[in-house]
Amino acid sequence: MSGKIIELQPGIYSVKVLGGWKVKTGDFSLELRHIDSDLKIKLKKTFWRIQSFAFKSRAKKIGSVDIPKWGSYSVQFKNANHLKIKKSNLFLISSFQKFKPIEEIQIIIG
Repeated sequence: MSGKIIELQPGIYSVKVLGGWKVKTGDFSLELRHIDSDLKIKLKKTFWRIQSFAFKSRAKKIGSVDIPKWGSYSVQFKNANHLKIKKSNLFLISSFQKFKPIEEIQIIIG
């Protein structure tokens, strides 16, 4: 959901996609905008996409954000329809799976 407001302290945060380990980002990007200033922070895509479990779901790291200033940030997604996820990243299994609908994709920043 683009436009959601989150509170963040200074630091480097991982950005993960929940729901599967086969992730295609395409032209997808994420931007955080500080509410009280003109500060804009863009997602830095990661080369090594670490897979894990988060919130009892499969998670894959797609990047990170470096927050220099404490405060409230508005989350803005660009080209969200380019983000594609399948539960498994194994070729044989994923070839029989469909990509998840965009409405079921969850992103965590933490």
